[in-house]
Amino acid sequence: MKKILLSLIIILVSSLSAQVKNISERQYFRQYDWAVTSSVALGLSQTTSESSSPNYYGNGSSDEQFYSEISLSLGFFILDGLSVEPELDYNFFSDDASFSIIANVSYTLHIPKKSIYPFFKVGYGKSGYTGYYYGYYPENSEGLFESLDANVLNASAGLKIIQSSSFAMILELNYKYITFNQTVSGEYIEAYEVDTKTSLLSIKIGGSFLL
Repeated sequence: MKKILLSLIIILVSSLSAQVKNISERQYFRQYDWAVTSSVALGLSQTTSESSSPNYYGNGSSDEQFYSEISLSLGFFILDGLSVEPELDYNFFSDDASFSIIANVSYTLHIPKKSIYPFFKVGYGKSGYTGYYYGYYPENSEGLFESLDANVLNASAGLKIIQSSSFAMILELNYKYITFNQTVSGEYIEAYEVDTKTSLLSIKIGGSFLL
């Protein structure tokens, strides 16, 4: 009888240990997983401009402006928690709209027994936003579909909240820094350079479909 009882205790303890281990293991965002994420952002933007010409009237900073964005990204996890995420953004400014293409690297943390996964993301890409906050385009511009000539640095921190086995809600604080350099020249003016720098800070809300 004692042997049977001891055997049952061993089996029960082993079973509980296996369950605890299973709960504590990473269930999502594992190696070879895929995730498709879409989100919307609302925030503020500010552009500064500096020129090598002392007569350039645009030197200085613009006022803060409302900024919004729609984004779509595809993530592939090369290791547990570590993913590469190419991202396409459609950016809306008060005086412009443009596309951005960004290559991101992201790491998703795992908290045992929790359905919340904190994450961090950094990336670099190209943007069509050149910071002309006075509302005009250079003569060779194609407006909304102009070339992606500006550089953009991207950084985020946020939470992925599991809603089901195939869907997670995304809450994210995002910062972008867009820089653009252009040489301005004309028939009656001496060539000079203009550097514009745009800072974007926004809150993003979205969803991630886990594949």
